Amino acid sequence: MSRLSQQRMQKIIFTSFKKLLESTKFSNLTMTAIASDALIHRNTIYQYFDDKFDLLTKYIDFELIDSSVCLIEFESHPFKTIHDISHLSFEKVIIYQHDDHGFQKVMQNFFIQKIVSSQNDSTIFWAFGKVGSILLWNELHNDYYNMFTDYEILDNIYVSKKFPEIP
Repeated sequence: MSRLSQQRMQKIIFTSFKKLLESTKFSNLTMTAIASDALIHRNTIYQYFDDKFDLLTKYIDFELIDSSVCLIEFESHPFKTIHDISHLSFEKVIIYQHDDHGFQKVMQNFFIQKIVSSQNDSTIFWAFGKVGSILLWNELHNDYYNMFTDYEILDNIYVSKKFPEIP
């Protein structure tokens, strides 16, 4: 099969996958359902993807290729980076899948691996710790700040290392 044919088939699969992720929880999605929606045989999907987790990882990577998200800026502006990721072309999928643990786990692992590979040293792990601390602090304050809309405030907390007073 030519490279162009392979790319076309992957795009067909990704299109059906995205459509289904907008209405079906990832945990409930099957490769058979994806194949059926794409009007292809189930075995065809397995020529390209090991399982639905591999498909999700490669789909996210596919969506990132044409995006303007700069993962290298995570260390200096982590919440802006998270905001930019959430506004990719699959934003509707991210919103719908927000409470699906399997989906969230794959997304988290994918972006951690991408961010780590975009950095040249292991200090990035300290950034993950700081982000986690800020999110925990925010959770303890009943999610006073929205991670996706208040990213500038959260980045300010990250940089200044000072938590504001919550009214």
